[in-house]
Amino acid sequence: MGGVWRDKKYSAKIGYGIGQYYEKTKEELSKIVKLDYLCDRKWDGSDVTEYDGTALVRREDLNKIGKVLVIIFTGTLYGYKSIKMDLDYMGVDYIHVDEIIGKAVTLNGKILKDNYPGGVYEDEKRNRIEFECSISDNFTVTFQGYGNVLHIDKNVLIGNLYIHFGNNGFCSIGESTEILGAKFYLADSKIQIGKDCLLSNEVVLRTHDAHHIFDIETHQRVNFSKDILVKDNVWIAYGVTLLGGAVIGTGSVVGTNAVTSGVFEHHQIIAGSPAKVIRENICWSRDNTAYFNRSCLEECISKEALKYLNEKIKFI
Repeated sequence: MGGVWRDKKYSAKIGYGIGQYYEKTKEELSKIVKLDYLCDRKWDGSDVTEYDGTALVRREDLNKIGKVLVIIFTGTLYGYKSIKMDLDYMGVDYIHVDEIIGKAVTLNGKILKDNYPGGVYEDEKRNRIEFECSISDNFTVTFQGYGNVLHIDKNVLIGNLYIHFGNNGFCSIGESTEILGAKFYLADSKIQIGKDCLLSNEVVLRTHDAHHIFDIETHQRVNFSKDILVKDNVWIAYGVTLLGGAVIGTGSVVGTNAVTSGVFEHHQIIAGSPAKVIRENICWSRDNTAYFNRSCLEECISKEALKYLNEKIKFI
């Protein structure tokens, strides 16, 4: 569909799906394409004739204008599918706004390895990925905005990982960390994962709430993005959610389905929703209890914990 918006066979360019994503992208789009009309389901049956200085057209009248190209404005897959169904039914040509302005870049491990053998990806939006060329194919990153940096250290094992960046995010994953299945969401903040960590399946790290919350009296925002810090040799169990502000100390374990934005020190077991400390002065091993029944750390094959037991690390 590249360049289709310049095709002279179209008598009009129509913006469809007018909401937040329209407001986010309209200025950049206006430098490339002039919209002749706007259209949205919310105006069906209304007597409104103009929005944002542009004339409106009803959905039922799209085919009466002539050969039109609809430019879809939505930031969600389900929104796109819903609008696409409308337009397919009407037999109207369409393109997503991102295909014109070049936003919302999605990359995976295979694309990165095939096209960036030097281990560095960088684009015109100042998004950057630094990675080892042994990275798993099952790693996917979406850049919704600009000014983001992702650093993946050596010997990181990934079963399945999805990272979604807004604007000005920073994410780093330390050496020899293993991720079975996780999703990270960050914007205007950092997610930092230390060395020798283990993240189980269905793990979510989210630095922002996706929507704004304000104080009723002052109308000031109360939920700005906050960093997440997971220090070295942390085990994050199945179904854990870490929210903005969470700090997990070295050698700690976060138990199944725990939810927290709290700050925890080293060598603790953290569990519950909201999570709290249920045991202190612990360390852990990757040795699988389905295979072995160890009695002491020295019997274990995996002894990464020993590297961190005597370190005097200042707690942040």
